[in-house]
Amino acid sequence: MNAPILYMVRAWVSPTGGERYLRWLETKHMAEVIREPGFLSARKCRLEQTDEQGWIGYLLIYGLNSHAALEAYLQSPARERFWKELEPFNDVHRAERFYGAVDFELDGGR
Repeated sequence: MNAPILYMVRAWVSPTGGERYLRWLETKHMAEVIREPGFLSARKCRLEQTDEQGWIGYLLIYGLNSHAALEAYLQSPARERFWKELEPFNDVHRAERFYGAVDFELDGGR
């Protein structure tokens, strides 16, 4: 993932009923986000850890080409629409969002 700005979402998903959130995420949401201006890539990683309630962890990692693109997205009508689309999943999903600039990187040389 070669992107100077990363926008990440750590999501906790209920083992009962959470599949509908994951289906929306994988078949609709991530594909729509990646089409927003400045987005370069999107990945979903299933975490090995669960939370104290046994919910399954996921990390969504979006790469962007600039901080300006991220700021535009955070203020966009698309993001507002995504918040509304998330409402039906509030009982089976919760998340934290964070972002920043890549300030150090190592390449394994492979």
